[in-house]
Amino acid sequence: MDKNGRIGGKLSIIDLGVIILIIAAIAGLCVRFMSGTTTAVTSDARFRYVVKINSVREYTVEALKKGGITTDKKSEIELGEITDVTVGDAKMQSTTADGKIEWSNLPDRYTCNVTIEADGRESEDGYILDDTTELSVGRTVDIVTKYVKTTGEIISVEVIE
Repeated sequence: MDKNGRIGGKLSIIDLGVIILIIAAIAGLCVRFMSGTTTAVTSDARFRYVVKINSVREYTVEALKKGGITTDKKSEIELGEITDVTVGDAKMQSTTADGKIEWSNLPDRYTCNVTIEADGRESEDGYILDDTTELSVGRTVDIVTKYVKTTGEIISVEVIE
């Protein structure tokens, strides 16, 4: 190291630190974006999953009842087919004046349980649709059909074949 802080007269300690930082950033990006979505896929499978959609209008209920094919957001990949829709009143939690919690119906709002059958892959970590959407209870998913676009929470998943 010379009197200007350069190693061998050409490379300073700061330059060396910047180079190491750039190499670490590139390695991190490679690990993040080059790794697969899950571990090894064990088999192709057919799934039935139920999505609960809260507080929707009657228009959305009728559009879901028409059924049809669900797709990804860009309508390029078919993700499954709606096979059943059950409808109930939408509920809202409220607190009374004396501190009790009560559930009341929301006017003109409904809760739908939409059953979808789809092809995908089963892996050691779980179930995956063709667009890499992971199927797991509690996960929020988009439902896009010819008639409606909405979002709900997966409440059950099962392999049917």
